[in-house]
Parts: sequence; C-alpha cells; structure tokens
Amino acid sequence: MSKRIILVCVLAFCLVAGSAFAADQPTVKGPLAGAVHAVGSLTYKDGSQQSWNWDRGLITDLSSSSITLTRHDKLKVTFAITSSTVVRNDGSTYNLSNLQKGQVATVVSQNGNADIIRNIKGPNAPMGGDPSEIAGPAATSTTGTIDVLYFDGSTQDFDYNRGRIMQVGNGSLTIMRQDKVTVQLTYDANTIVRDCHGRLESTDDLAVGEGSIFLSQAGDVKLAGCLVQPKAHAGAGSQTQSQRPNGPRSLTPSAAAATATA
Repeated sequence: MSKRIILVCVLAFCLVAGSAFAADQPTVKGPLAGAVHAVGSLTYKDGSQQSWNWDRGLITDLSSSSITLTRHDKLKVTFAITSSTVVRNDGSTYNLSNLQKGQVATVVSQNGNADIIRNIKGPNAPMGGDPSEIAGPAATSTTGTIDVLYFDGSTQDFDYNRGRIMQVGNGSLTIMRQDKVTVQLTYDANTIVRDCHGRLESTDDLAVGEGSIFLSQAGDVKLAGCLVQPKAHAGAGSQTQSQRPNGPRSLTPSAAAATATA
C-alpha cells in the first residue's frame, strides 16, 4: 500500500476509477465508471469553499491558449490554457507540448480555465518522467458533494469526506477529518477500495490510521479511494494491520490525537 500521498489524485483519479488499472487485476466497475463530467463543491480545512469541474474526453482541438475535449456524450467543451495550467500524468509533470489531438485526458477546471490536464491516454501519451507531488484542488479539503454526469445522460450525487480511519470493523467505520469533525459511515461487500495508484484492494485493507477519501450515498461508502498510511505513523499503522484482529478496531486516545492531523 502506498505511503506517498499525491494530493492531486484525491478527486481527479475518480473520473477514470471505473476499472482496475493493473493488467493482472480483475475489471471492476466503480460508481464513477462512465462519468464524463463532475462538479465538486468542496469545503476546506479553513472553512472556505470552492467548486471545481472535472471533464474527460478526446482531445479534438488544441492550441497554446485552449484545449477542447469531445466527451463520450458527444458534447464538446473548451477550456482556456493559462500560465498556471499544469500537465500531469502517472505522477509526473510535463509540458503542454506533450499533449496532442487524439489523446484522451481529464481536465480539472475552474471558471473555464484549465487548472490541471491529467490522466492522459492514447498516442504518445507522456510517461516515464520523474515522479513529483503537487497540491491539487482537493488539497486541504475536508468535505463536500460530487455531482456526476454519465455518458448516457444519467446523474448521481455523492457525499465526499476526507479523513483518517479512527475505527473500523463489522461493516462500520469512523473517520476524523482535518477539521476535527468525526463522520460515521458504513461499508459492505460492494464497497470499492483503491490505493492512490488506482489498484484494487479489499475492505479488509481498511485499517485504523489510514487516510482516504470516501464517496458515499446515504452514509454508505461506495468508493474509498487514495487509501494511504500516515507518513509519520507508518510503523504504528503497519503494526495495526499485521494484527488484523476480528471485529472492530480503533485507535487509542493518544494515537487518535497523533493521526488526526497527520
């Protein structure tokens, strides 16, 4: 399980999280499979709020000042490229010159401006660069809603929470967000769990002290994504996982205080 937290992955990976990325893993369609557009209304640790758009489609027009995607629902959407636009793929940063028509990409945008162009697939897709971390639009976010549009015109709404697992077991988990709010959620055999590289895991891998984003409906977790151990407490987290006792597991008060702000 990855110990590196790639902050930008927290939401942007979701638009391509419908199936397993690794060739040796089974194909599992997640709750966002087939999504072409999403709006995230996020609240941050400091109480501020922002909205972001996620669109995925084929790059059908491209210049130094704009990028146009043709989504799977046949809608064309155009975004301005600014001096702040970042191109990301496979955990690395690239130049705009690495983009070309015919590639498939996700554009994270705000107010019509492309903030991040990422998850690039297709001909000559950039890869093999030096891994790096960036603070994406979801960095320091704690909660919010994700409104999703699918290629067939259907829609779904999800509650978004980001935090560390304080207690887990018997189909129930409690997380503490960075704003110190605790949230109780449920999970079952249909809950999909993925690490920050998109690799499929099991609900048995949900462990105390780990951080994740949780997309839920009516309190039931549909997707636990970007599952990572806290850097400063990876040793303690590993010990907790190796024990894997039956039934609920929870942090001691001292450990809870330590991991709440990790």
